Amino acid sequence: MKSTVAVFVIQAAVLLGVACAMTTGGWKNMDVESSDVKDLSWTALKKINAESNDLFHLVPVKVLKAESQVVAGMNYKLEFEAAQSNCAKNKVNHDQLKASPCDLKESPRRHLYVVKIWSKPWEDFEEVTIESSKQL
Repeated sequence: MKSTVAVFVIQAAVLLGVACAMTTGGWKNMDVESSDVKDLSWTALKKINAESNDLFHLVPVKVLKAESQVVAGMNYKLEFEAAQSNCAKNKVNHDQLKASPCDLKESPRRHLYVVKIWSKPWEDFEEVTIESSKQL
Protein backbone atom coordinates (compact mmCIF):
# COMPACT_ATOMS: atom_id res chain seq x y z
CA MET A 1 0.00 0.00 0.00
CA LYS A 2 2.79 2.42 0.94
CA SER A 3 4.63 1.68 -2.30
CA THR A 4 1.46 2.33 -4.34
CA VAL A 5 0.97 5.73 -2.68
CA ALA A 6 4.65 6.56 -3.15
CA VAL A 7 4.48 5.67 -6.86
CA PHE A 8 1.33 7.79 -7.25
CA VAL A 9 2.96 10.79 -5.54
CA ILE A 10 6.07 10.49 -7.71
CA GLN A 11 3.99 10.21 -10.90
CA ALA A 12 1.93 13.25 -9.90
CA ALA A 13 5.09 15.26 -9.19
CA VAL A 14 6.59 14.31 -12.56
CA LEU A 15 3.39 15.22 -14.43
CA LEU A 16 3.17 18.55 -12.62
CA GLY A 17 6.80 19.30 -13.46
CA VAL A 18 6.24 18.48 -17.14
CA ALA A 19 3.13 20.66 -17.27
CA CYS A 20 4.96 23.61 -15.70
CA ALA A 21 7.94 23.19 -18.02
CA MET A 22 5.68 23.25 -21.07
CA THR A 23 4.25 26.68 -20.17
CA THR A 24 7.54 28.38 -19.28
CA GLY A 25 8.41 30.72 -22.13
CA GLY A 26 5.07 30.06 -23.78
CA TRP A 27 2.75 32.74 -25.11
CA LYS A 28 0.17 34.07 -22.64
CA ASN A 29 -2.96 36.03 -23.53
CA MET A 30 -3.17 39.66 -22.44
CA ASP A 31 -6.21 41.83 -21.78
CA VAL A 32 -6.76 43.72 -25.05
CA GLU A 33 -8.40 46.58 -23.13
CA SER A 34 -5.41 47.16 -20.81
CA SER A 35 -3.46 50.40 -21.04
CA ASP A 36 -0.24 48.39 -21.58
CA VAL A 37 -1.68 46.75 -24.69
CA LYS A 38 -2.97 50.08 -26.00
CA ASP A 39 0.50 51.58 -25.47
CA LEU A 40 2.00 48.66 -27.41
CA SER A 41 -0.31 49.36 -30.36
CA TRP A 42 0.96 52.97 -30.39
CA THR A 43 4.54 51.65 -30.29
CA ALA A 44 3.84 49.49 -33.34
CA LEU A 45 2.18 52.38 -35.15
CA LYS A 46 5.24 54.56 -34.67
CA LYS A 47 7.16 52.21 -36.98
CA ILE A 48 4.22 51.67 -39.32
CA ASN A 49 3.63 55.42 -39.73
CA ALA A 50 7.35 56.09 -40.21
CA GLU A 51 7.54 53.52 -43.01
CA SER A 52 4.32 54.47 -44.81
CA ASN A 53 4.08 57.05 -47.58
CA ASP A 54 0.62 58.12 -46.43
CA LEU A 55 0.18 61.84 -45.76
CA PHE A 56 -1.89 61.10 -42.66
CA HIS A 57 -1.08 59.15 -39.51
CA LEU A 58 -2.74 55.82 -38.83
CA VAL A 59 -4.22 55.49 -35.35
CA PRO A 60 -5.29 52.35 -33.47
CA VAL A 61 -8.96 51.46 -33.72
CA LYS A 62 -9.18 48.12 -31.92
CA VAL A 63 -6.80 45.48 -30.58
CA LEU A 64 -8.17 42.05 -31.46
CA LYS A 65 -5.55 39.85 -29.80
CA ALA A 66 -2.50 40.40 -27.59
CA GLU A 67 0.00 37.91 -26.19
CA SER A 68 3.19 38.12 -24.17
CA GLN A 69 6.17 35.80 -23.85
CA VAL A 70 9.07 35.94 -21.40
CA VAL A 71 12.38 35.72 -23.27
CA ALA A 72 15.58 37.72 -22.81
CA GLY A 73 13.19 40.58 -22.12
CA MET A 74 9.61 40.37 -23.32
CA ASN A 75 8.03 39.50 -26.65
CA TYR A 76 4.61 40.91 -27.39
CA LYS A 77 2.44 39.88 -30.30
CA LEU A 78 -0.49 42.08 -31.27
CA GLU A 79 -3.21 41.78 -33.86
CA PHE A 80 -4.93 45.12 -34.26
CA GLU A 81 -6.91 47.31 -36.60
CA ALA A 82 -5.67 50.79 -37.49
CA ALA A 83 -7.25 53.48 -39.63
CA GLN A 84 -6.28 56.72 -41.30
CA SER A 85 -6.70 59.79 -39.10
CA ASN A 86 -7.18 63.43 -40.02
CA CYS A 87 -3.76 64.31 -38.51
CA ALA A 88 -1.27 65.12 -41.25
CA LYS A 89 2.27 63.84 -40.74
CA ASN A 90 3.71 67.26 -41.59
CA LYS A 91 1.63 68.92 -38.84
CA VAL A 92 1.78 66.41 -35.97
CA ASN A 93 4.74 64.17 -35.16
CA HIS A 94 4.26 60.72 -33.70
CA ASP A 95 5.21 61.74 -30.17
CA GLN A 96 2.39 64.32 -30.20
CA LEU A 97 -0.07 62.03 -31.95
CA LYS A 98 -1.43 60.17 -28.93
CA ALA A 99 -2.28 63.42 -27.12
CA SER A 100 -3.63 65.16 -30.23
CA PRO A 101 -7.34 65.24 -30.99
CA CYS A 102 -7.00 63.08 -34.10
CA ASP A 103 -10.28 61.79 -35.42
CA LEU A 104 -10.70 59.16 -38.08
CA LYS A 105 -11.05 60.54 -41.57
CA GLU A 106 -14.41 60.17 -43.21
CA SER A 107 -14.36 56.72 -44.85
CA PRO A 108 -10.78 56.04 -43.71
CA ARG A 109 -8.56 53.33 -45.12
CA ARG A 110 -8.43 50.54 -42.54
CA HIS A 111 -5.64 48.03 -42.06
CA LEU A 112 -5.19 44.84 -40.05
CA TYR A 113 -1.70 44.38 -38.62
CA VAL A 114 0.07 41.56 -36.81
CA VAL A 115 3.22 42.83 -35.13
CA LYS A 116 5.80 41.49 -32.73
CA ILE A 117 7.56 43.78 -30.27
CA TRP A 118 10.70 42.62 -28.48
CA SER A 119 11.48 44.78 -25.46
CA LYS A 120 14.46 44.88 -23.09
CA PRO A 121 13.81 48.04 -21.04
CA TRP A 122 16.98 47.73 -18.93
CA GLU A 123 18.98 48.07 -22.17
CA ASP A 124 16.66 50.71 -23.65
CA PHE A 125 16.04 48.24 -26.50
CA GLU A 126 12.87 47.81 -28.51
CA GLU A 127 12.43 46.07 -31.85
CA VAL A 128 9.17 46.16 -33.79
CA THR A 129 8.59 43.57 -36.52
CA ILE A 130 5.57 43.81 -38.80
CA GLU A 131 4.61 40.19 -39.41
CA SER A 132 1.64 40.90 -41.67
CA SER A 133 -0.59 43.69 -42.86
CA LYS A 134 -3.61 43.86 -45.08
CA GLN A 135 -5.98 46.56 -46.11
CA LEU A 136 -9.56 45.92 -45.01
